[in-house]
Amino acid sequence: MAHLYAALLDRPDLQLVNAKHETGAAFMALGYSMATGRPGVVFTTAGPGITNTLTGLASAHLEGVPVVHIAGEVPRASFGRGALQEGSASGLDAVSLARRMTKFSAQISRPGSAAATLRKALSTAYSGRRGPAFLSLPLDVASAPASTAQVAGHVQSSFEIDAEGCRRAMELLGGARRPMILAGAGARDVTSRRALRRLAERIGSPVAVTTKGKGIFPEDHPLYLGLFGFGGHETVIEYLSSGVDVLLVCGSGLNDFSTNAWSPLLKAGKTFIQIDIDAAQLGRNYAIDIGLVGPIDAVLSRMSEHRIERTLATESHWTGPRYQPSEPSPSGALTTAEVVQTMNSCCPNDSVFTADMGEHLAVALHYLRVRDEGDFVTCLGFGSMGSGICAAIGYQLGAPQRRTFAICGDGGFLMYGAELATAVQHGAATTFVIINDSRFNMVHHGIRDLYGASPDFSTQVIDFSGIARAVGAAGQIIHTRDELVSALAAPVSGPLVLDVRVDPDARLAGSQRVAALRQFQEDPLG
Repeated sequence: MAHLYAALLDRPDLQLVNAKHETGAAFMALGYSMATGRPGVVFTTAGPGITNTLTGLASAHLEGVPVVHIAGEVPRASFGRGALQEGSASGLDAVSLARRMTKFSAQISRPGSAAATLRKALSTAYSGRRGPAFLSLPLDVASAPASTAQVAGHVQSSFEIDAEGCRRAMELLGGARRPMILAGAGARDVTSRRALRRLAERIGSPVAVTTKGKGIFPEDHPLYLGLFGFGGHETVIEYLSSGVDVLLVCGSGLNDFSTNAWSPLLKAGKTFIQIDIDAAQLGRNYAIDIGLVGPIDAVLSRMSEHRIERTLATESHWTGPRYQPSEPSPSGALTTAEVVQTMNSCCPNDSVFTADMGEHLAVALHYLRVRDEGDFVTCLGFGSMGSGICAAIGYQLGAPQRRTFAICGDGGFLMYGAELATAVQHGAATTFVIINDSRFNMVHHGIRDLYGASPDFSTQVIDFSGIARAVGAAGQIIHTRDELVSALAAPVSGPLVLDVRVDPDARLAGSQRVAALRQFQEDPLG
């Protein structure tokens, strides 16, 4: 890869971010891509550089985010000879390893094909449902002169939207007495969000979101019903329990965390409509009546072209999401719910929030209120710890004008906190709100919920604010709400670590807290 790094000397307009670990680099590239719409590019060495990146590539693949990974490889003359870090087809076979978690995986085998192969990788990453691409670059190819020939033409995917299906779907929604829209991560882009809001307002339908879709619909909008799935709101359960005649699902594959463990409540008395850019998602987990293939914004816009004759008055028996009461800790310590609720009142309206994996995730999904100008990111497609920490840095680098807050646990920060040094080095003013309960709390509570007791998953009490100062970031230990309010209100010029000490036993309850976990104890075939 030395030759590629040397080539960057001729491109001072490109920013080189030196991550501390390849997995962290991939998650940062994912966050950058989500912030900008441009591909995040990762350079790594061969062998372990590739395998360390695979977790991030898998997450990008399941989130539908275009990330390009270019990895080094031993010279072609060494293929099959057991060279150090060899990833040829006779060794590790890196191209095959990456193929299962990317949209495109190939080796650049000749200098003359480098430009065309890279263009193909980018075109594939951006066509249809977006995703990552992997390129293997042998050392001798990387050091050879490349062709200067211009590759002309532009590859673009297009969808022929079913006009009749859109008309029928709109007619049914317009005549529905109790419609509901469920929005997933496939509607995350700005144009899809706007199209979704216009449609919901036109038909007067309440909108619920999935766990990955949180933030797609403004949570201060009068049509917002709440979140369905892990950490969700009982208002959605109650609305579904009272019956839905027409259900519209936009951009969700309806996995277990997004459906409260594939709840039978998610059904329609009359018509189930599903829209997705990936035809393989249609009807995958629930029987549907109408399936519409295409980008969410294009399909919703085509639907909105049709007039609707309002013959039935939509029954409006909802008042927005109902949040669980936040109980104080018996010890007087902060609770995770209090931390998130404080962030609601102190963080700017256009804040970007990321939530890493852990007990705090359910709390953030439930209590955090993402406004129209804001965004929320959690990588629940693969559910990797550390994804929210590193994605927050990448998002901040891609959108430096916005405040990015990474809500994470002490366990996740122990895994990926080294990337704090990367944030310091590159001036990413990310605020890390570490929910420090001094144990792997989601594992502890999950096992105790299932089996009545748990092994010891505690860790020693760690001063993350001290670690922050050691690498050049600002850090503060937080014990009270007043301290948290003051810390969140203070101006930042670089990374800030808030080591928030919380009661580890104060947690979110409710039917949607454990349903997705309990399914793993049950025999689905029994």
